[in-house]
Amino acid sequence: MSMKTNITHNNCTSAQEVDMPYCEGSCNTYTMYSKEAAVMQHSCSCCKETRFSNRTVDLVCPNGDTVPYTYMYVEECGCTNTECTAAAGQHIRRKRSFTLL
Repeated sequence: MSMKTNITHNNCTSAQEVDMPYCEGSCNTYTMYSKEAAVMQHSCSCCKETRFSNRTVDLVCPNGDTVPYTYMYVEECGCTNTECTAAAGQHIRRKRSFTLL
């Protein structure tokens, strides 16, 4: 996906919007019970950059100075395997203890 945005760094801003591609999409992720192994099997992958390059844009500062700024420009995205973790929002409950003084 691609979006256009102004880059701001240390109060300096790009004179024009720059093209800022990003990765977005669904990848094959699942959890299923295996009768043979008698355990849950997990397969997780996430959408992320697989190739990027550095691009430089000039930023204009309030005092009139122009400074170069280098950012990562996404060239290609893909699904990459990752380790499965607990879903967001599923927190481990911890017992709190209080000491009265």
